[in-house]
Amino acid sequence: MKVIPVTGLSGSGKTTFIRTLIPILTRFGPVGTVKHVGHHSIELPEGKDTTVMFSTGAGAVAGIDSGKSVITLDGTSLAEALDILTAHGIAIAIVEGYKSSSLPKIVIGDIDLEGCILRNPDPEDVIRSLDRFPDYFTLGEILRELGAACRAETGSVAIAASTTPLSFGSRGVDRSTLEGALPRIAEAGKDLPGVIGVRAVIQHGAPFGMPDELIIAIAAGKGDEAASALEEAFSICRGELAARGITLP
Repeated sequence: MKVIPVTGLSGSGKTTFIRTLIPILTRFGPVGTVKHVGHHSIELPEGKDTTVMFSTGAGAVAGIDSGKSVITLDGTSLAEALDILTAHGIAIAIVEGYKSSSLPKIVIGDIDLEGCILRNPDPEDVIRSLDRFPDYFTLGEILRELGAACRAETGSVAIAASTTPLSFGSRGVDRSTLEGALPRIAEAGKDLPGVIGVRAVIQHGAPFGMPDELIIAIAAGKGDEAASALEEAFSICRGELAARGITLP
């Protein structure tokens, strides 16, 4: 899922810009939004059953009517909200607010903020710059996409997956080197016996308050083939990275 942060001072026109951007982004798939309310508070409807349930200690409360669902969570994590959007099949998430985050962002107005890559853009400027915004992955999303793609070709499939924590920086893994190695790792995995499909991605979790991880998922015709191929894929991965001077934890 592509994440597009839009921020600026109150009254700068963020919401108006987002309302214009949403229908244009839908050409790439379903669009979701997350709004950081900041110093204000979201008021729950007084006396409603869902409010009463939440106030008595429920960690999550969902209200469902004939046309929509509303979920109230006992948490303030951006990553948790993005997890929900990915589970719902959202392709692009627009995040409003979070001025102090390190995420690459669109800034509306003249405020000077870290990570500004577009200032007061037209919606088409955003379309041309989509590759500059971060991707957010969940293991569940990867498994669903890989499974759906492979089942469309072959019917039933078995999938094995694993995650490896990463540390980027001067004492850790070189990010560009690892990203450059991923296509070769994926192609090598496809040549293993029984393998139908491979996904190898980096979850850049740090900007979202999560760990950075390497995720590899293997789809094969049988469970034992998927498990064996996953083990071999990690062996190939370590060899590819060792040739580039990278040692995985």
